[in-house]
Amino acid sequence: MRVRLLSFLLLTFVPAFAQSDRGTITGTVADPAGAVIANAPVQAKNTETGVVYMAQASTTGNFTIAQLPVGTYELSVTVPGFKKWIRPSLTVEVAQVLRVDAQLEVGSSTESVTVTAEAPLLDTETGDLRHSVTVERLNDLPVLGIGAGQAGSAGIH
Repeated sequence: MRVRLLSFLLLTFVPAFAQSDRGTITGTVADPAGAVIANAPVQAKNTETGVVYMAQASTTGNFTIAQLPVGTYELSVTVPGFKKWIRPSLTVEVAQVLRVDAQLEVGSSTESVTVTAEAPLLDTETGDLRHSVTVERLNDLPVLGIGAGQAGSAGIH
């Protein structure tokens, strides 16, 4: 009898815990030149309940606000030296990962913003590695002497 009751409880309640009614907002904070802004404070405000969820961009400018209840949100980023960035009417649905990138504009503040180096761009959605090669670099690469026009020089007779 106890085994049946325990089995029934496990089959009833375990699937309920496996489901989630939450979503996620993720993205990158950058300046007008596309360089990331590290440690930028990011907030998502649920427009229906008024609850504010805070996050901070990493050193690579990426942020993630996880476990957001389903609803409509207003995302904002405020960084000294830049205009406040606001994105209203973001709908977060069940188990959704919503990507929203914030590109800040330089504000009319007396502070100056100097970008000294560009961080490498990261593709946070996949694990792909990429490398761009310019046409000039391709032209400068050595070519093997094997082929129809180079048969004699390659030692093939």
